[in-house]
Amino acid sequence: MDVRKCICLLFSLVTVNAFASNAIEVSWDNLRPNVAPNPITLPELSGEHLRKIQTVFTLMHSSNPEDVTQLEQAVQQLQEDNIDAMELLKMREAYIQAQKIASESLTTEFDGKKVRIPGFMVPIQFSDAMVATEFLLVPVAGACIHMPPPPANQIVRVSFPKGYAMRTVQYPVWVEGTLQSSLTHEEVYIVDGTSNVSMGYQMQASMVVDYH
Repeated sequence: MDVRKCICLLFSLVTVNAFASNAIEVSWDNLRPNVAPNPITLPELSGEHLRKIQTVFTLMHSSNPEDVTQLEQAVQQLQEDNIDAMELLKMREAYIQAQKIASESLTTEFDGKKVRIPGFMVPIQFSDAMVATEFLLVPVAGACIHMPPPPANQIVRVSFPKGYAMRTVQYPVWVEGTLQSSLTHEEVYIVDGTSNVSMGYQMQASMVVDYH
């Protein structure tokens, strides 16, 4: 075996051994506790009915006479099809609240424990160009950037003062550190603007490496 191959093999062994610690390997499903299914079932509606419901939702608090007339017409038309617009909007609100509770349900099983978890980085603070010291770890590439944020229990806010030199947000990584469940809502700067993100977990990372 030539010297170059020996050096490469030695380096790979050092990298693997450095990451092979007593940390608990955690999956994203482990961070999402079992919760009861959403008790609210919304009825299937046609596109026309959905547009009328949207009209009711938009105009229901308006005092403008024209808006009131349009609102009454939409409610009446829905009633003719046996759809109670106001009751449906109450169901919608209850459904949204149930979904919110499920998304913010956290597990405390790993609190204070050293864990390692794979995921994709969403950088929110840099020490240098492309060297991330604070980032969100998410299960899907592009989450929070090209698509809406995942549920709070699928976001880990990671602090890694040493910094990790990123390539792009499309490359997965392994992150190791001490995990803590803590529901927080924070305005963070992502790519080209700020977003209010709900995060279910915090981690003080001791190591970040490429996913192999």
